Amino acid sequence: MMKKISRFVACLLTAVSSANLLQMPVLTNAEEAVKIVVLGDGISTGAQLPDGEKSYIELIQASGNYQIQNFAQDNFTTADLLDSLDDAQIQQALSNADVILVSVGIHDIMDQFLVTAHGFMEEFSFTQFTDVFTANIEDYGFEDEMELVPYANQMADDVKANRTEAAANIQAITAKLEAYPDTKIVYQTVYNLLDNIEMYDTLTAKRKMAYNSIMNPTGTVLNGCYNDYLAGYVRQHENAVIADVYTAFAGNAWQYTNLYDLEVNPSAAGHQVIADLVLQAMAEPILGDVDGDGRIDASDASAVLVHAANFGSGLGGTLTESQQKMADVDENGIVDSQDAAQIRSYAAAFGSGQHYEFIKNTPSVEPEIIDADPDQPGEDPGIVDADPYLPGTSQITDADPFAPVTL
Repeated sequence: MMKKISRFVACLLTAVSSANLLQMPVLTNAEEAVKIVVLGDGISTGAQLPDGEKSYIELIQASGNYQIQNFAQDNFTTADLLDSLDDAQIQQALSNADVILVSVGIHDIMDQFLVTAHGFMEEFSFTQFTDVFTANIEDYGFEDEMELVPYANQMADDVKANRTEAAANIQAITAKLEAYPDTKIVYQTVYNLLDNIEMYDTLTAKRKMAYNSIMNPTGTVLNGCYNDYLAGYVRQHENAVIADVYTAFAGNAWQYTNLYDLEVNPSAAGHQVIADLVLQAMAEPILGDVDGDGRIDASDASAVLVHAANFGSGLGGTLTESQQKMADVDENGIVDSQDAAQIRSYAAAFGSGQHYEFIKNTPSVEPEIIDADPDQPGEDPGIVDADPYLPGTSQITDADPFAPVTL
């Protein structure tokens, strides 16, 4: 384990019904504070939070013994963060950090969308963004719900506008942070601000089509530019981990973000989710948690199966060395389908409030073949011949070769 990461105390596990089931891990106070450097945008500054509500950084600070330097700035883009990495003060902080937290990218993708969406709200005197898809269309001069689609398409085009530059920037950011190989780096995936509105299931088919024409491309762009790249990156870098905010927020934008007010930053509930995810990512690895997201679930089993299949076909494994250690739940030195099956069983048990212990499966040792008389022809090589000089005893264990033979 890297020298800085080794300072972490193993995360605490608790249970619904026993000590082997996972709860949100907590880092206990150490003798020396864990040094955390924060990079990114308003997600990490608590922008748009109401007075009295805590950002995820403040929640982390309150949960343990941390010394936090926060260099995040409201509205930062990937280009802004990339430039800031040349700052001498930031470089000095990074060189002394135990953990680096990175959250950036949402402004690259969503800012132009916000400008267009605000324009539509003003044009039709909407009070909330959702009015675009839920209002009585006759009140705004529309004759058919399909007339909403061009508006949604325009917003979708805005989401796509900066994806190429943003993708290049995030790769350059990870490359610059490789200058700190002994520091644990937690990259947050970028959530889909538009996934989704609370009343989505009540929309008509045409209005769902209009909403999907912007929500789905946004997810595609985010994953293509950031999230898929980051997932592949951490598989190749032992000191990098993911806090998968995108997955945690999926379907819950209406409660985890400020979408209705057309603000990109998380709500108080969203900050709590992010705090939990980041603490999980900062914690020591958990046996069975292959992807490092703090949960043992089907995605971990799938990752093991993909690795085993690729390795078995000669293509090479897909898991890093540390991930293989977490994947080898039976601790027999081999990552295979048996490990995946146990991880699936664990996830199923946890989901139903039951208990599951990983079963160790140390490979059996082949018995040593001892041929006491290698010059005696016709012997079975697997037979121990205690009296090589006594004919006809090749299948007899004769503890005393000088005593009469008893058949």
